[in-house]
Formats: sequence, C-alpha cells, structure tokens
Amino acid sequence: MRLEDLTVVVPTKDEAGNIGPFLDSLDDRVALVVVDASTDDTREIIRRRRPERTTIIEDAGTIPEARQIGLERAETEWVLFTDADMSFGDDYWREWEALKVSQQVGAVQGAKLSADDDYKTYYKLFSFGIRAMAWLTIPAGSGSNMIHRRRALLDAGGFDPALTANEDIYALWSVRKAGWRVIYAKGLKVYERDHRRLEQGRFRKTVHGWIRPLMLFTGLGDDRVRESSWGYWNDEEAEDRGG
Repeated sequence: MRLEDLTVVVPTKDEAGNIGPFLDSLDDRVALVVVDASTDDTREIIRRRRPERTTIIEDAGTIPEARQIGLERAETEWVLFTDADMSFGDDYWREWEALKVSQQVGAVQGAKLSADDDYKTYYKLFSFGIRAMAWLTIPAGSGSNMIHRRRALLDAGGFDPALTANEDIYALWSVRKAGWRVIYAKGLKVYERDHRRLEQGRFRKTVHGWIRPLMLFTGLGDDRVRESSWGYWNDEEAEDRGG
C-alpha cells in the first residue's frame, strides 16, 4: 500500500491541547483533511506545524457530518478516519506500506490501545474483540482507527447524519452489507491519550458500544438510537458539534 494513496480525516473541536502530539505522529506523505469547529487556536496550530498536504475545512456540524465532509473532500483511494486525541504507533505507516489487500476489501480496521497505563487492559481487550469479530466477518471497529476504500464507503451511502454516536461502526457495517470485505490489521495501532469516555464507566462504555450497533444492524429500535446518543455526548458537547 502507498502512503500517497491515503488521506487522514479528523474532526476537531477545541483540540489545541491534543493536536500537537497527533500531528507529530503523522507521516509527511499522507494527506490530511481537518474538519474543524474550534473556537480556540487549533487551526492556527495545524497551519503552523503542518503547512503541507493539509486541508482545513471550517464546519460546526456533527461528527458524522464532519467525517462525511472529509470523505467527500479526499482525493485518494483510501481514507483513514481518526480522532485528534490519538497518536499513531511508531510502526503504523510501515505496517500500512507492508499491507496487501485484495480488490474485494472495502475497509481495514486497526487496533486502539492506551498511550499510558490508564485503562491499558481495557483497550487490549477492546482490540481483541475487534479482531475476534473480524474472524466472524462482523465489523466491530472504532472510528479512531478505520480505513475505508473511498469508493466502497461512498457506494455504501457514507456516514449516517442522523447518528450522533456509533456512526463509525455503522459505516463499517454498511460497507460489509454492500458486499465488500472488512478486515482487521493488528499492526495498525493508534494510542488513546484522552480517557474521558472511560472515566464515565467502563461497563457503560462497553454496553453503549455494543447494544446500540446491534439495534442498528437488526433494525430493532434503531429509531431510538438515531434520536439520541444515550449520554455519550453531554449537552455541551452535543451543542459544540451542532448535534
């Protein structure tokens, strides 16, 4: 795989404290599309630290809307979706270059681990769960580390703007339902530096991440999933992203 064929898409909102380490972990050869709703100096930091191969789009929409904007703006064959509080592993870009996929692969899921000792075991189990589900051909990846063949995701309808959470796994599932293969590549590792969701409770986060997608996949109560994030975003965060 070629790094020149990859665009990284990241939604941002007041990420001045996170964006530096994120940018430091990027390879200079990949394109970057930032869909930003910041009121702080996030955009200025990005312009200063990564002036080349970077596009910044100002938009205050929801996360799914921001991801869709990035998908449509990207011009490469592959689009990597992630978050600003992630850092890519030291070997991430070499692992991508070494990866070989068939023309039937529409998306690649990677691992999500902890950047420090906090919740290290949780994230290892989380990534093992993604891998195990991939053996069963069931997408279960994270929007912090998923790579879509651009054509596959567009053909599958892109991101559902009605979802304020779980739009990532639903996009993977949509690609799978459209007839593409969705695989897992354990060498593609990102590291979480902000554990706010888990600080609300690991059990709550786990249930939220499995029950809602199951309802979306089966169609049982999917209207309830689309009308609310079930507390994943608090009121202030939802307002910040226009959700």
